[in-house]
Amino acid sequence: MRAARVNIEVRPGTSQLRVAIVHDALVNTGGAERVVTFMCEAFPDAPVYTSVYLPKNTYKEFASRAVHVLPCARWAHSERAMKLLLPLWLRGFRHLDFSNYDVVLSSTTFAAKFVRPAPHIPHACYLHGPFRLLWRPEVYESSSVPFGRVAKKAIDLARPALQKWDRAATNRLSAIATNCGNMVRAIRECYHRDAEIIYAPVRLADYRIGAGVGDYYLTVSRLISWKRVELAVKAARQLRRRLVVVGDGPELANLRAIADDHVTFVGQIVDRERLAALFCSHEDFGLAPIEAQASGRPVIAYRAGGALETVTDGVSGIFFNEQTTESVVDAILRFEGASFDPNRIRASVERFDVEPFKRGLRDFVMRAANGGATANEN
Repeated sequence: MRAARVNIEVRPGTSQLRVAIVHDALVNTGGAERVVTFMCEAFPDAPVYTSVYLPKNTYKEFASRAVHVLPCARWAHSERAMKLLLPLWLRGFRHLDFSNYDVVLSSTTFAAKFVRPAPHIPHACYLHGPFRLLWRPEVYESSSVPFGRVAKKAIDLARPALQKWDRAATNRLSAIATNCGNMVRAIRECYHRDAEIIYAPVRLADYRIGAGVGDYYLTVSRLISWKRVELAVKAARQLRRRLVVVGDGPELANLRAIADDHVTFVGQIVDRERLAALFCSHEDFGLAPIEAQASGRPVIAYRAGGALETVTDGVSGIFFNEQTTESVVDAILRFEGASFDPNRIRASVERFDVEPFKRGLRDFVMRAANGGATANEN
């Protein structure tokens, strides 16, 4: 396959790099997939390699991109099916041929980092975080793991060996970047590797400060157990406050069962005149809180993980300290007694705009291509 050349600012003599972008899977509209759309903007001629591509389920920006899938991709018609076939993708990524490229840029949490370019081809990795199923299995409930209970027990037994395998793949990477300081620490703890921060972006121009303030709270999330959306639903029910839940996922039926008439479930929402956005999960980073702040609206967030870097307590939001309904209720009541400046909220997230991300990513890839970082050994 003929590789596209990408024109970027680099050192003399290396003005055109042939870049291949590799991502785990394009089967939903998650934050990692949104980041890949901005990677494509940074390298406009680079093709994308992935395990499975479901155009109707992911961002429309990929429709105009050359997207190459792995063998057997036709067997996966959903995100769940893609996850069930994980061993196929791990093997498939290992056998991709990148001999026509100067550098590989991967975007990954679980699979794309297993690609094996030739030793002379650098592999620059944007590692969103350690593979949660291997390194933070406690966040999953049995019902939310796509492999089933029997397979989960097998994974539990094999976890030390799988962690060793995952660490070995990570140590082959030429250079690592990640989305926030929280993940720098996690990568160092799990893989004993250093990573640089290139904050995952939000295009601020896509958001505006609303003309007024609505009468409801909003939570935006994939509806899976570790997102803890049930805390927002229970708090809204207890306080008799309106809550709009945006998203879909395996927890939808369970959430509907505990909701009352104050809670509305929708697929998409376009207006920004909500009271505040509720985020109850322990996020590695989390783009949705930044999107809320870009709209000038405050955030009520769990005091942990990426929220500590994206939310400014008392300026752009309020924290709660425990993942309990009582703690969320207390935060809502404190929020309702506070005041916030929409313009100040928006200004607090300007550092997460797209252009700083693209500049940082180009520089990161160029340094990897020019030998500025190499894989280290434990």
